Formats: sequence, structure tokens, C-alpha cells
Amino acid sequence: MEEETGSVKTARKARTLDEEIAHQREKLRKLEERQREQQRREREKNQKAVLELIKAERLDTVPAERWRAVMPKLKVVLAVEPEPGKNPQKGT
Repeated sequence: MEEETGSVKTARKARTLDEEIAHQREKLRKLEERQREQQRREREKNQKAVLELIKAERLDTVPAERWRAVMPKLKVVLAVEPEPGKNPQKGT
């Protein structure tokens, strides 16, 4: 039995450190890609749900300019961080 185990171990080629690093980087790249795809699907699902809610509450009839005017206040109410580089509108 020990001989079989020994031959199984030697049958597999040992990876060098560089090969192992490359393998792990590829594995990480695939995981990150999977994570981005999952986040994209979740975002799309949320966008659809928000749009349905807006329609159900008949807020889709509100003109875009009114939405734009109250957006800074809406972000505060929803506790959403402002986008970097965008200044909140003053006086609204």
C-alpha cells in the first residue's frame, strides 16, 4: 500500500513557485470576474425593482428636472454617498 501511495505522489509533477503563483493569479482573476458578474446581476435586479416601485407609486410621471432638483436631498434620505467629483446642488 505504501508503494502505491508513493507512486501516486511522484506521478504528479511538482509545481515551481512561479508556476504556483501563476496558477493562483489565474484562479484569483476568475474569482474576481465571477464577483463582478454577480454584482452586475444584483445591480440589474435592483434597478428593475426600483423602476417597478417608482412606476407602482406613479412617480414615473414626475418630470426629470424635479428629480434632478431634489436628488441631493433624496441621497441624504437614502444615505447614499455623493459621487466623487460631483458637488451637491446648493439652495435646494
